[in-house]
Amino acid sequence: MRAFLTLIGYLFYSIAGGYVRHVSRKRGYRLAHLLARIKYFIAPQIKRALYSNLRMVWGKKLSDKEIKGMIWNIFPAFASYVTDFFRSPTWNEEDVDRFVEVENKDYLDQALSYGKGVVALSLHFGNWELGAVAVALKGYPLNIIVLGHGKRRVTDIFRKMREAKGIRVIPLGIGIRKCFQVLRNNEMLAMMGDWDIGKGGIKVEFFGQKALVPKGPAFFSLKTGAVVVPIFMLRKNEKYHLIFEKPILPSSTGNEEKDILCLTKEYLKILERYIKEYPGEWFLFHPMWPSS
Repeated sequence: MRAFLTLIGYLFYSIAGGYVRHVSRKRGYRLAHLLARIKYFIAPQIKRALYSNLRMVWGKKLSDKEIKGMIWNIFPAFASYVTDFFRSPTWNEEDVDRFVEVENKDYLDQALSYGKGVVALSLHFGNWELGAVAVALKGYPLNIIVLGHGKRRVTDIFRKMREAKGIRVIPLGIGIRKCFQVLRNNEMLAMMGDWDIGKGGIKVEFFGQKALVPKGPAFFSLKTGAVVVPIFMLRKNEKYHLIFEKPILPSSTGNEEKDILCLTKEYLKILERYIKEYPGEWFLFHPMWPSS
């Protein structure tokens, strides 16, 4: 049965990817939104996680009806982003120039000019996958740490799509030496900053409540001197908006635990600002604060 389900998943992603690349963008969205609505009605666990996360962000400022309205819209919004990522194998640098408005690219260039590498900080927000494609297609040396999709065949589909655009993939948990190497080579190392997958993160206040977040971005920055650059990819009408935030330079006092905590708090403030401004773009389908 497990092998059968693996095959079904592999066929689904293969067929879906092929379909959206050979139809119009609008038709691809139409199918994706239909599947998103079906998913909405059969995924109570995801809805509970979204509700828990959004309630923690907004407290009592929004009613249950307003929170649930956001959740209703999150499913098709995420489906649109996945659709666009599946279309990315057809992209080239000219497509990036046509479909992506870039803001503050000089921040990234400034960070790379220090020669210590860049920790490209993202989160489960907007179209982080397509943002990586855009950065790589513009010629920046990009490496991303990724979590597998559970089944090797499915994981391979996504890996090949990324590598086809020049993105180098580092599997989560087994590529620590590789991470140090790419930063020493003054390359970019993309990492998520909101949800700790391996449960080896750091507890820090996030929207006023203690949450477990990855300590990797701060750890690698402090160990190597790499600059942290928060990056966000948002839809803007029919185009995308790729935003680079001001570089955050690591500061070491010799107390590693304290330094990691301070740097983590600094960049979490930026993540909070974007989530608060664009709550419907935060696609974290797991509870950020499980105890809530």
